[in-house]
Amino acid sequence: MIRTETLALLRSRWLTIVVFVLVAIIVAAAYVAFSPREYSASTRLVVSASTSSNGSDLAQGGTFAQQQARNYANIATSDVVLQPVVNALDLDMTVAALGRKVSATIPLQTSIITIEVTDSSPERAATIANSVTTSLANAVGSLVPADADGRAPVKTEIVHRATVPSRPSSPNATVALGAGALLGLVAGIAYVIIARRVSSRVRTAGEVRRLAHAPVIGTVREDDPRVRGVITDSTSRSVRAEEFRQIRTNISFLQAGNAHKAFVVTSSVPGEGKSTVSSNLAASLASMGRSVCLVEADLRKPSLAGVLDLEGSVGFTTVLAGEATLDDALQPWGSSGLQVLLSGELPPNPSELLSSEAATEIIAELHERFEVVIVDSPPILPVTDAAILGNLVGGVILVVGLGRVRERELAGTVEALAVAHTPLLGVVTNFAPASAGDVYGYGAPPEPRAAVTAPAAATAETER
Repeated sequence: MIRTETLALLRSRWLTIVVFVLVAIIVAAAYVAFSPREYSASTRLVVSASTSSNGSDLAQGGTFAQQQARNYANIATSDVVLQPVVNALDLDMTVAALGRKVSATIPLQTSIITIEVTDSSPERAATIANSVTTSLANAVGSLVPADADGRAPVKTEIVHRATVPSRPSSPNATVALGAGALLGLVAGIAYVIIARRVSSRVRTAGEVRRLAHAPVIGTVREDDPRVRGVITDSTSRSVRAEEFRQIRTNISFLQAGNAHKAFVVTSSVPGEGKSTVSSNLAASLASMGRSVCLVEADLRKPSLAGVLDLEGSVGFTTVLAGEATLDDALQPWGSSGLQVLLSGELPPNPSELLSSEAATEIIAELHERFEVVIVDSPPILPVTDAAILGNLVGGVILVVGLGRVRERELAGTVEALAVAHTPLLGVVTNFAPASAGDVYGYGAPPEPRAAVTAPAAATAETER
């Protein structure tokens, strides 16, 4: 499961990874372009032992030669070898500086010494390599004493002299660009995963299903700036209208068997668009000819009065206080017969009011009078109002703002509902990224402004 989610995350953020790779390749190319060129020239010197043709002596001599080759390789960068080179070539550098340009290596199980010299000049690199090899051979001859017969126990022979290199050894463009691409890929993947862990925002319907353990009953895309507010035209062919018709169809399967249905619409945190979803869903249900009541039970930061362009001074709290009857507080909206009960004046104790017997009676009466009751409630995490209301009506529809709610917040909401024994009936994902084309309208242009109401007020809801 985790591996599948990671692959899905990487696929969704592939462009970010590609940018990292391209930037890394550009940096590597700049390094190759501006780094000073270095050239390497190498020679090979073989060390052999002076032995008889006896098989045993040859074996011992080979082992002895390998041991001596290792010793001679260690003195290849010493003063005794390099000082004559500095003097002979009249180099404008110290022995220590020359030693940093020279390296001596021995392939495994051999007595061959490879001398490699790196320099900014290819000609000088070859000249120094040959001179160092000659100097090492001379040093070996002077350091190893001859035996009683006047023969040296070991001898050295130059088997390969350095030639002027035609290509720089550093920087290696192929290696640099390949390493840059690989590092960019690793950095891009790490960035995407770490950024996902840090932000932990819910971005896909799959993540919603995994965290909420509830069906996604609909998806609402990000608003087209030309189509905002509450849709009033029941024949609208816009994508937005079709999205709410799909949600309307799906909720008909919720609370199956109940002639009168009621749903609390809420979210985890402010800003997920729950009030816009509530009002559009209620309007879509009413357009079918059903008796629908939209109740604003958000007694802390109500917004439906602005969204629907209604008078907000009389509403739920007014009825709770006994200052008006339910019929007085209900307001018609649109041409489809939708009835709206706004919040009314803000009380100092909203949670206590919503859990009161009077509130229970109002909800019960609305449930009895209307075929569908949609209750817009506050977000769950800041306050407990939605859980209280959800138990009154029999379930909650959760609006999840993709890219706006964090995983821990959505998980906390699900846990809070479970603790309160409030059924989570379904999830509506909001602010989904808009895809190219009009899936439902078959390329039809968005509906004109005349098909919506209160466009300005709906913009304010996205901030809640």
